[in-house]
Amino acid sequence: MTMLGRRQFCSGLGAGALLCGCASERTPAAGSLPDAAPPSKMTLTTHGTGKSRVVEVRWARAVDLQGKVDAAAARVMADAAVTALVGGSSPWSTWAGPKRTIGIKVNTITSQAHTHPAVAAAVARGLVGAGASPQNVTVWDRDGFGLRDRGYTLDPAGKGGFRCLGTDGVTPGAKLTRIKVAGNLVPLSPLLTGADLLINLAALKDHSMAGVTLSLKNNFGMFPSAIMFHGEHRKGSGCEPGISQFAAAPEIKGRTCLAMLDALVGVCHGGPGPAETQHAFRYGGLLASLDPVALDRLGLKIINARRAALGMVPVDRRTSPNPSPPTHIDNAAALGVGSG
Repeated sequence: MTMLGRRQFCSGLGAGALLCGCASERTPAAGSLPDAAPPSKMTLTTHGTGKSRVVEVRWARAVDLQGKVDAAAARVMADAAVTALVGGSSPWSTWAGPKRTIGIKVNTITSQAHTHPAVAAAVARGLVGAGASPQNVTVWDRDGFGLRDRGYTLDPAGKGGFRCLGTDGVTPGAKLTRIKVAGNLVPLSPLLTGADLLINLAALKDHSMAGVTLSLKNNFGMFPSAIMFHGEHRKGSGCEPGISQFAAAPEIKGRTCLAMLDALVGVCHGGPGPAETQHAFRYGGLLASLDPVALDRLGLKIINARRAALGMVPVDRRTSPNPSPPTHIDNAAALGVGSG
């Protein structure tokens, strides 16, 4: 694990950010979020080896106890994570190119844990700064109202530095690619199929039917409705085989170049929607990997560790409100989505 001090942080942000508040730590008021004690100085930890490495960056400065995100700190964390993952002086250029289209699939389902606009912007601006065209980088989810509700500014033309829209904002009549998953023929979002590459930027939360909502489950937002893929959840379907089969589909697996987890705020019980206050927590993390399976294994570990701290059983042993075994992680590995 490595730790970056205040001087290195200020250098990374530049003079403008230094004048805006790097001189002193923010002291949050009595907060609504339980705290999982992120470090006061930024730390970087690498888990695993090879392509299944997961880089975890944590920093208390990135989010306060009210869930307010420090955008400058989020950008530093994103840059640090990707640099540690792929190396080089311009790590975002691994995927960026003036003619390459890149989709950034976020998670905006109503919850304390979601993909924060500042984190999505950090990824998008990293790509644009490395040479991608602002019109070729799109932050997206299933619908525009979900994006707006989470604080995103819809920008279909990319005038603000990158595009941002929901699948419902795509011009009607767009050609749809349909794939068969779990016996259902499903139309995929044109924002997925129209991209050369996909960055899966998910959130850190449990799921009352699938066990967890991390990068693999985040794929469910790439088509109009996921209701038919939850299966017999009261009997512990774990939303399988839908999650693993979607992740293994060439249209998704073949495009996914990077999996990231916005772990600034997590939910360990009550997801995917709003949770009771005691089950949300400030983790202050950002995770990145080339292997979605490895990323989700670590995300599951973080959620279960928080549950253990609260005296709760792991998600795979939960029976209320439903059994929710996260079997999709192992199933996705078996289908070749990752090896972590």
